Amino acid sequence: MAATQDSAALQRLADLTTERRIQLGMTKSDLARAAGLTINTYNKVEAARPVRDTTYGKIEPVLGWATGACREVLAGADEAPVAMTSSEYGAPRAASPEVFQRDIEEAVQAAAITATDNLTTADVRKLKQHVVEELRRRGYLPPAATAD
Repeated sequence: MAATQDSAALQRLADLTTERRIQLGMTKSDLARAAGLTINTYNKVEAARPVRDTTYGKIEPVLGWATGACREVLAGADEAPVAMTSSEYGAPRAASPEVFQRDIEEAVQAAAITATDNLTTADVRKLKQHVVEELRRRGYLPPAATAD
């Protein structure tokens, strides 16, 4: 696919990329090195300048994004889909942060019920909230939406 020239889409991707890099505690040089890119090429991404699809493909796994996430943002998505992998359960799959959060909550609930006999529903709900808050703090989930 040809590089997009849509400045708003490029800026949205630049903002998301910068935000995610910072969440991961990486410098531009760290990310460029991890992706196998020159710093000049990576700087183009954060400067909202078009790059080759192969460049996007190299930064997505470093950012923890699903394959094609950059293209989805350039096509209008507000967020980049997160990559979720499990060699035991098959190929990686992409999920929106909302779906990812729901899956995490369901997994925590199932594990809590399996592991203990004496947790109340309130205890399980509190445990799920703590896990989600911790994943937000670590940058795996976006900040909670605020009520306007």
